[in-house]
Amino acid sequence: GLIVNMALLICSVLLLMVALSFGAEECHFSVPGINATGCYHYDLSKEANPHTYEIQMPNSSTHYMVSVCGNVKQPPEECKSKPPAPAYEIDGKTCRVLGMLNQTLNYQVAPQTPHLGVRVVYHGGDADGDSMDRAALFDFMCDPTVTDGAVLRMVSEWPKFTVKFTFFSAAACPVSHNDTEQCPSPEFMNTWRSLAFRPVPRWFDDVKFGIFIHWGVFSVPSFKTEWYWHQLKSGNAEFVEFHNSVYGCSGVMPEKFPCTGPPFKYADFAPMFKAEMFDPDHWASVFKSSGAKYVVLTSKHHEGWCNFPSPQHWNWNSMDIGPHRDLVGNLTSSVRAAGLHMGLYHSLREWYNPLYEQDNTDNCSTTTFVDEVLQPTLRDMVLKYKPEIIWADGAGDAPCTHDSTKYWKAPDFISWLYNESPVKDSVLVNGRWGTGSGGDYTTGPDKYTPGHLVPGKWESCFTIQMHSWGYDRTEDLSGFWNASHLIYQLVSSVACNGNLLLNIGPSHDGRIMPTFEERLLQIGAWLEVNGEGIYNTTPFRIQTDTSMKNIWYTSPKNQWGQPNWNVVYAISFVWPESGELVLTQLKSTSKSEVSMLGHDGPVKFSQESDGLHVMLPDLKPAQPLSTVAWTFKLENIQ
Repeated sequence: GLIVNMALLICSVLLLMVALSFGAEECHFSVPGINATGCYHYDLSKEANPHTYEIQMPNSSTHYMVSVCGNVKQPPEECKSKPPAPAYEIDGKTCRVLGMLNQTLNYQVAPQTPHLGVRVVYHGGDADGDSMDRAALFDFMCDPTVTDGAVLRMVSEWPKFTVKFTFFSAAACPVSHNDTEQCPSPEFMNTWRSLAFRPVPRWFDDVKFGIFIHWGVFSVPSFKTEWYWHQLKSGNAEFVEFHNSVYGCSGVMPEKFPCTGPPFKYADFAPMFKAEMFDPDHWASVFKSSGAKYVVLTSKHHEGWCNFPSPQHWNWNSMDIGPHRDLVGNLTSSVRAAGLHMGLYHSLREWYNPLYEQDNTDNCSTTTFVDEVLQPTLRDMVLKYKPEIIWADGAGDAPCTHDSTKYWKAPDFISWLYNESPVKDSVLVNGRWGTGSGGDYTTGPDKYTPGHLVPGKWESCFTIQMHSWGYDRTEDLSGFWNASHLIYQLVSSVACNGNLLLNIGPSHDGRIMPTFEERLLQIGAWLEVNGEGIYNTTPFRIQTDTSMKNIWYTSPKNQWGQPNWNVVYAISFVWPESGELVLTQLKSTSKSEVSMLGHDGPVKFSQESDGLHVMLPDLKPAQPLSTVAWTFKLENIQ
């Protein structure tokens, strides 16, 4: 057989692939074209001959027997008791089935990009205990230069309990395209397991940087936190005393907090939320100047207030009261006109909605709130605004209302979103839908900062104002992160496979306060010089050079969206007084070149025993370079 060395994406080590010949096989797939127009046809028959691959993982007892098309012809001895299958995982004497031939999905390897290749998924394999069934996922990438069989370049786990094999071959290029044919799209079932196989739209990983906006009735008091109502109702003394003295009697625990004067409930803030100075075009201009490529606005926070006309929220939305404007619609139009992607945050729960409270009281034996409020609102919102991100949050206050499937019925909505909605090819959902939820990417806890490579796509939602997501007017300048810290958060996230979603809290009258705007423009000025090392990049084989984590690495993507590790961007938050930057993890070759983004001409370097020494250029004061971090581009590097 043919023996080929391959790079393992996560561990950066070599694996062994042996092609075992069992005769020719017919292997054809068809997928819908762009915007579901016509069909693209693929003939993987050459890929299927040799038909079975044996893949040995390095420094491991684990190996795989996989068939590109059809079941493995001669299963290994350890798998003789297992049913016929297209893929097996063998670990010592244990054999696991990775998917079944009668449970197959095939579609574009990435939405709206049929020219890149085809994805084939075999699922319904072995499950251990309560785990999901195992699956094998094959990404066949179109590479016209690989004309003899296929090259396997990556093996990784994605999604969970799924082994993903990425092949490159000329056989994965479409052989024909017919605009008049009707080609069925894959149907994703309303289960998290089925939804996990849906390909993630590529735009999200390319753009890296977005703006989060927390704006609502809580912006009127703008006191400490966007959870103002919850803190007030819970009897937090600081909030009750502030409210009673500034606005009027809250009625909260009157025996503990006596109050004289007119009553003032939280709902009385709604008419004060006028947004009279809201200029959506100016907002969009600031976001574009910041270098951000997408925006996520709170359509509804936990207080239940909607920033758009919602029939499920009568007299508790921005059209019926307060601004008397469709704030979501206004900003969506301006953001898209600026060339940015638009997403919407939507809280699942509503703290004090009587239907939600009753479902909690009933221990979720009823789902009235979900059926009559949440699900219709989500669908109305998608149909009207066509958001490219649905950013869910607030999955419940009791154990039963944390259940993403039984209570929130999230897979029902998301399967409709992926299969039928007008944004099915471009939309993403996050992973905050409750217990057991999936999603196109994870967010971790608020302000997630792992500092190491995370295999799946993730996003850090982070604040400019340190202690609040909504605008907090009690803070002075010391309560805002400086631009250096925010740029570091962006760089370290991107280097570890993440995006940064950076939050601002506008005022109740619709202004982006000057400190927020200044921070965004400072980031934008840095990205104008250094953006090549951020946008459309992937993690390098190592993420950071030193234990101090002040030098981070990224690499550009090739035409298939895969890493091009021959090129690396070293983003340094230090400028050594010695005049030399030592990159201990890199090694130059005879063809290596080094340059610095924003600086004309090559940069001198030398290979020493302790690493690659970069000679820092002598910068003139007039050069538009940052004093925060500097990006060095190194080409033809080992």
